[in-house]
Amino acid sequence: MNTITKITIAVALSLGLFTAQSCVQDDDYSVPSLDCPQKKEANITIKDLLDQVSNKTLKVDDKGMVVEDLIVEGIVITSDESRNLPNTISFQDKASGATAGIQIELAERSVYGFYPIGSTVQVYLKGLKVAEDRGTIRIGTKLTGGQATTFDLDRMPKELREKVFIKTCDPIQTIAPKEVNSLAEALKPENVNTLVKINNVQFESPEVAQTYYPVGSTSTADNVKLVDKKGGKVDLRTNSSASFKDVELPTGSGEITVLVSKYNSSYQVYIRDTKDVNFDQPRFDVGGGQNPGGGNNSEAANLLFKGSDFNVWADFLSSINSFGLVKDTYATSGVGVGRDNTNALLLKGTPKANDYVFTTIVNNTIPATPKKITFYVKGTSGKSLSLNVYKSDKKYVVYNVGDLSNANVSLSPIDANQYTGKIDTKGEWVLVTLNIEGVDIQKTAGENIFALKVGKDEAYDLVIDNIKID
Repeated sequence: MNTITKITIAVALSLGLFTAQSCVQDDDYSVPSLDCPQKKEANITIKDLLDQVSNKTLKVDDKGMVVEDLIVEGIVITSDESRNLPNTISFQDKASGATAGIQIELAERSVYGFYPIGSTVQVYLKGLKVAEDRGTIRIGTKLTGGQATTFDLDRMPKELREKVFIKTCDPIQTIAPKEVNSLAEALKPENVNTLVKINNVQFESPEVAQTYYPVGSTSTADNVKLVDKKGGKVDLRTNSSASFKDVELPTGSGEITVLVSKYNSSYQVYIRDTKDVNFDQPRFDVGGGQNPGGGNNSEAANLLFKGSDFNVWADFLSSINSFGLVKDTYATSGVGVGRDNTNALLLKGTPKANDYVFTTIVNNTIPATPKKITFYVKGTSGKSLSLNVYKSDKKYVVYNVGDLSNANVSLSPIDANQYTGKIDTKGEWVLVTLNIEGVDIQKTAGENIFALKVGKDEAYDLVIDNIKID
């Protein structure tokens, strides 16, 4: 009897110990108690936090560290499981209908088990640094002593992360990304560090890059270009350590769910893994239609003159003939307002005459038998645009844009410059194509080749970009 009793007691104790150990798991995976004592009341929204940083009204000490007891809360939308987004987690204010997002910088990797996608997190901001870093506002710290770095904002070490970055006991939520139909709709400041699903996109040149991390690249991260039906483009960035880096790019078109980000002034996007990509439709012709093959709804390939993408203003100015840029001040370099957030020509003001804004010369190679000149325009104007294309006999043919809305247009030559019509592209980039088949275009270096004209006494607020020839 004594032996049996001892065995029974031992078994009971073992079961009790096993049960106790089963209830005390790592914080990463434990089932939280119902009262969730660790959750505090958030007292600042992500949007308000971003606004305070942007407006420099966030209360900080002389080292830039937050001095108030602020708590910000959000829903996790990214994961470092695929290793494409290491050392960072982004979270947005709502699982659906998000209005703002932010990212937190972490020294550790593989923390996806601590903060799964859809979980609610809180950050205790006092003593942390919240600042703009290379184009995006981030949460981090500033290391001192032996850990000090030259960076303005540092990643958060584990011991600090465990104290200030808390996963609450709220149930996991399903993320519903904002859904848009063009890159222009996605690449907006309010979408930075939020999830957006973009319809009607494809990889620009999947046969060149071949894989998500381009073949032959040696960079820590590199880009492949996404393009939409309207010709908008953006870089999809992939880390060299991403688990899917060698996966072949799909050659079709469809929808993609991305984290919208910025590097300095340029937008870029990330996927969490290839499940975010669903390109199950045929490729489209940029500018409309299926089955690409050039034509008048697609952008030409070659710069018409040096600087005709306006990214290097000095190159553009050097391409203008001896009359120079119009002397009035309404024509300027539009820094960061071009397609893909590059530079462009900005026309903003009211011309006092039917001006030649510029006339450029031949200083680039002109194709032997070109068929079209294309350019993009966005904005509004009370009168329209007129273009001259110069021929080998130094005379020119005229193209008048006329009324222009948010649909691409193809123009044929007309008798004389006219400025009638109004422009309102509804905030979208519109491709204008000049049909130059049969035009004996000027090819002699130094001779005039292209002129842009505007009408007088009406306000212009236009952006013009990428004047090209095929």
